[in-house]
Amino acid sequence: MKKIILLIAMVTTSAICDAKEPCLNKTSVYEARLRINAKSYQFIDYLCDDESAEKGHGFSKKGILEVHANKFNKLFKKVTGIWGMKYIRFDAWNNKPTLYYSMSSSVPTEVNFPITIKNNDLIINCSYISKFFQNGREAKYSYCGDKHIIKDGFGEDEIEYSFPDFHLYGVFYDIYFPKTNTFLVDKEFDVFIGKIDDINFYRRYASYDNYLNDNYTVIMANKKKEYHFKTSQIYQRMAKARSKGFIGLDIIDSKGSITFYGKKALLALLNKSTIKPSIKSYIQQEKAELYDSPNGRFTDMYLVQNDLVNILDVSWNKESSSNVWFKVSYNSKKHGEIIKWISSDAFKSWPYI
Repeated sequence: MKKIILLIAMVTTSAICDAKEPCLNKTSVYEARLRINAKSYQFIDYLCDDESAEKGHGFSKKGILEVHANKFNKLFKKVTGIWGMKYIRFDAWNNKPTLYYSMSSSVPTEVNFPITIKNNDLIINCSYISKFFQNGREAKYSYCGDKHIIKDGFGEDEIEYSFPDFHLYGVFYDIYFPKTNTFLVDKEFDVFIGKIDDINFYRRYASYDNYLNDNYTVIMANKKKEYHFKTSQIYQRMAKARSKGFIGLDIIDSKGSITFYGKKALLALLNKSTIKPSIKSYIQQEKAELYDSPNGRFTDMYLVQNDLVNILDVSWNKESSSNVWFKVSYNSKKHGEIIKWISSDAFKSWPYI
């Protein structure tokens, strides 16, 4: 019996000694220990620069992700790495295990996919996306949909299709306010970012300098009240179907906790507010025609660059993010208060196309 036990021990020891390391030349090593479901996990992510390292299907540099815990040891290939212009790696975003995706292009994009662990599977089902546009502004939105189990080869296709493109470029490119006149520097102005039924959302900049520094407060408003979100980490939650568009907000507090607010929760916040709506912005076009209705015929009235208008309502065609109309109020010395509709083109700094 002792000989059998000794033989088993020798075979086991030999197998461990002869076990092949997944990678001998590790670079860009990132390691984190995180508690998930009251259990401690160790995550190790690295690029493998071995000459014999398997490339395969778009990865110019293969990454390896190891996950270790009590009675839990997994190694994933083709999940992280460098894939063309895309870089996928493990990260601890807001103290949550996360797959981090970045892409350098004309619109640089960063995405965080928080990882949950269930039944010994690593799962992602939400993405938090940041896009950085040519005008220097950042757009943040999120999406939660079908669950995806992380497995070998995951990075080849799943991560590419785990978040949709909502084609919101029109809305976000339109928010550029150049310093066309010195009095704009210290003036507050608002920028439309989205709409859920009768609730409109804006970014409020206390000054032009705050705009340049991307320092803003998110405001939601209807025709009676407005509510101020002071949290800096706010993502617009989008539905997968473009026809549904903007469906709520993900609020991330200072501890990294994420709370989703749908229309019902947002209305509850709005109803608690006592602030009357006061949404305003400056006309950027040299001349902007006024209309009796969205997409209607223009009147013989118009506004000029740097005129300040109060925004009373928004008409937004979700299928075409550039087709945004604002109902505005303007105090004219000659005509008194004028209430008309104006195209979002009025707030662009470049001429009409």
